[in-house]
Amino acid sequence: MSKLINAMRSKLVWYLLSCIVFAGVMAVLCAYIISQLGAYLVENTFDDQEYNRRFQLKYIENLREYVKANDITQSNVSRLEQWAVDNPFVYFSVYKGNTVIFNSDYLYPESEADSNADFENMLEDRGDDVLENDTEEPIDIFDNSLFNSNYFYQLELADGTMTSVDMFCYDYWNYNYYVLIVAGIVGILVFVGIFTRGIQKKLLYINQLEQELRILEGGNLEYPITVKGVDELGNLANGIDQMRLSIIENRRQEEKILQANKDLVTAMSHDLRTPLTTLTGYLEILNMDNVSNEEKRKQYLELSLDKTREIKELSDELFEYFLVYEEDNRHIDVEAVPAAYLVEDLIENQFLSLEEDGYVISGSNDIKNENVNCLINTRYMRRVLNNILSNLMKYADKESPIGILAEMEEGFVVIKVRNVIRKNLDQHESTKIGLVTCERIMKLHHGKFEYYSNEGEFVVKLSIPVSNE
Repeated sequence: MSKLINAMRSKLVWYLLSCIVFAGVMAVLCAYIISQLGAYLVENTFDDQEYNRRFQLKYIENLREYVKANDITQSNVSRLEQWAVDNPFVYFSVYKGNTVIFNSDYLYPESEADSNADFENMLEDRGDDVLENDTEEPIDIFDNSLFNSNYFYQLELADGTMTSVDMFCYDYWNYNYYVLIVAGIVGILVFVGIFTRGIQKKLLYINQLEQELRILEGGNLEYPITVKGVDELGNLANGIDQMRLSIIENRRQEEKILQANKDLVTAMSHDLRTPLTTLTGYLEILNMDNVSNEEKRKQYLELSLDKTREIKELSDELFEYFLVYEEDNRHIDVEAVPAAYLVEDLIENQFLSLEEDGYVISGSNDIKNENVNCLINTRYMRRVLNNILSNLMKYADKESPIGILAEMEEGFVVIKVRNVIRKNLDQHESTKIGLVTCERIMKLHHGKFEYYSNEGEFVVKLSIPVSNE
C-alpha cells in the first residue's frame, strides 16, 4: 500500500495516467463516431427494395429446398423455426390463404380472426400493390381493392399445400460487424498514437539527457544539462547539472589552491634565497681567514646567526602551512572553552609580551557572559594567536597603540586586532604565509579569519564559532 501511495505522489505517474485517460477517451470517441457513421452508410446503401430482392430470391429457393428435404407439411410447419435459426438475417411469414401459419419473428395468434386482423393491418402498413413469385406473375391473394399487397412468393409444402411467403432480408447487417471491427482497430490506433505522442516528449527528453551525459562523460564539463519541467526527470536533470557545476567549482578551487601553493613556493624560494645569499657571503668571508680582528669576526658570526634564524623562521612557517594544508579536508577535534576565559587570556596574557617589548595595548572586552563557550582546538588556536603576535612584532609601529576588541556577533566570538604598519619595511620581509595558515585553521574550525589594510593600518578579524548547547 505504501508503495502505491508513493507511486501516486510521482508527477510522472500522474502524467502517464493523464496520457492514458486522454488517449482512451479519444479512442472511444473515434470508434463510436466511425461505428455510427458506418452503420448509417450501410443502412442507406443496402436498405433498398431492389437490392433486398436479390437476396430474397436466393433465400426463397433455399427455403423450398429445405421444405422438400425435411418433409415440411402444414401440420409440422413449425419445424421451419430451425431454418429461421440457421438464417438469422431473414424475416419471413408463411400464409395459407389469408391465415398466417408461420412467422419467424412473432408469436402465433390464438384465433384465426386475430390472425386475419393482424394480416390486414400488416398489408395496410406495407402499402405495396403487387404480388409476385420468383418466376411467374404475382399472385393476387385478395381480390379486394381495400388491400394493397406486398411482394409474395409461392411455397409448396411437402403435402402439396400451396402457401405464400412474405420475406425480408437483412444480410447487409453483416457489414455492421466489419464496421465494428474497423472502428475497434481505428480506436486502438488512435489510442496508441495519442499515448505515444504524449510520452514521446518525455522519451525525447530522456534521450537528450543520455546524450548530454555522454558529453559530460567525455570530459566536457562546460556543456550545460538541459532542465525541463518540474517532475522527477526535471529534478534529475537539475541534480546532474548542479553536480556538474560542483565538479567545475571544485576543479577551480583545486587549481586556485595549486596556483596559490605554486606562488607560495616561488615567493618562499625568493625569500629564502636572499638570506641564504647573504649568509653564504658572510661564511665565505670568515672562511678566507682575512678577518684578523676578533671583534670583526664576532660581528660576522652574529650576522650569520641572524640570517640562520631568519631562514629557520621561514622554513618553520612553510612547514606549518603545508601541515595545515594536509589537514584542510579533515575534521579536527574541538572542545568547548568559555569565551570570557579565552578573551581574557588573549588580552591580558598573550599580548603581555608585546607590552614588555615596548608596544602599547588598548583592549576592550565586551564578552561578560560566562555561559558562552567557544568551540576550538587548543593546539591549532595557539598557532593562530602566535601568528598574530608574530606579525605584530614584525610589522606594528611601536609609536601607535595596538587596539584589541572582543564582542559577540551573530553566533561568533569576534576578536579584532588593529595596528599601524611600521614604515620602511623590507619589501621581501612579508610572504603572508602566516595569514594564509590562519585562514586554513579557522576554516577547519568553521570560523573565519579576515584581514585587510587601510591607510597605513592593518586589521585582523578573528571569528570563533560558539557552542549552541
